[in-house]
Amino acid sequence: MTMPSPILATAFVTAMAAILALRAAIVAVSLKSMVKVPSQRHPAKHKNPRLR
Repeated sequence: MTMPSPILATAFVTAMAAILALRAAIVAVSLKSMVKVPSQRHPAKHKNPRLR
């Protein structure tokens, strides 16, 4: 009974770390795209001569 518990704990910790890393990567990408899209659309929408 002593053998499976450390293996299960390691598997659980590894899984949690992988999920958190994946979630952080997804959040970073979504924030990047959210920041990128309005800045790309902004000049086309208003056509400000000052931006050129």
